[in-house]
Amino acid sequence: MSDLISSPSNPTLTRVRGLLTRKERRLAEGVYVVEGRRAVDDAMAAGAVPELVLVRSGNESLVPEGLPRRVPVRAVLAKCFNPISDVAHPQGIMAVVPMPRLEIDRTAVPLVVVLDRVRDPGNLGTLLRTAAAAGATLAVLTPESVDPFNPKVVRSAMGAHQRIPIRMLPDAETEALLRELAVVATTRADADTRYDAVDWRKPAAIVVGSEASGVSAEMDALATVAIAVPMAGEVESLNAATAGAVVLFEAARQRRGGDGR
Repeated sequence: MSDLISSPSNPTLTRVRGLLTRKERRLAEGVYVVEGRRAVDDAMAAGAVPELVLVRSGNESLVPEGLPRRVPVRAVLAKCFNPISDVAHPQGIMAVVPMPRLEIDRTAVPLVVVLDRVRDPGNLGTLLRTAAAAGATLAVLTPESVDPFNPKVVRSAMGAHQRIPIRMLPDAETEALLRELAVVATTRADADTRYDAVDWRKPAAIVVGSEASGVSAEMDALATVAIAVPMAGEVESLNAATAGAVVLFEAARQRRGGDGR
C-alpha cells in the first residue's frame, strides 16, 4: 500500500472527486467510480480490474483479497475520504474502474430494454440490474436519460454494468435498431394488452418510459404493441423499475420454455 493521503488537495483525490461528475467522466478516457465493499466485489466478480483503490485509513481490511498486486491501493485519512464519497455514511472503500464495452451476443434472440428518458438514478440502476438478471441482451438509453455511470446508478445496478451491454444511442440509431425487431412493446398503465399476452420468444424490445411522463411520442410511434400490468384495487400505476421488472421476468419465463402466453 502506498503512502497515506492526508491532504484534500492531493491530486489523486482531486481526480476521483472529478469522476463523480458526468463531464469529468467523459474527459477521463472511460473510467468511473464504484463505491462500497459489495459493489467493488461485484464489479471484480464480473471481470472488472480496478486501476486504483482508495480505502479510508483504518478500513484496510476492506481491500478485496483477489485484487491484482499491480493495482495501486491508497489509504486516505477519514477527513479526506468522507467528503469525496457520494453517500451519507461511506463504508470506506472506492475503486476507479474502466467503463466496460461489452459485445452484444449476436447468437441470442434479441431482448432489448430501452430506457426512454429515465431520469431517476435509483430506477435506472435497478432496471439495469433487473435486465441483466432476466437475460436481456442489450440496454439502450435515450439521450435524456440519466448517465448510467452516475454514482447512484452504479450503486443500484450492483455490478450490472459488467454483465449487460449498455449503449447510449442517438434517437436515429435507436429507431433503426427497433425497426429490426418483431415486437416493440411500450409500457403504459392504460394499455389494453396484458404484458403476459405478448410472445416474448420473438426478437423483442421493452420500452420503459420516464417516471413523470411515460414513454415519449417518438418511442410510441415505433411500438408494435402497448402493454399494461393489471393491478388490483385502486392502484394507478407501478414505478418504472417495478413495471420493467415484471415484464422482463415474464419474457425470461417464456424464453425458458413457456407457451408464449
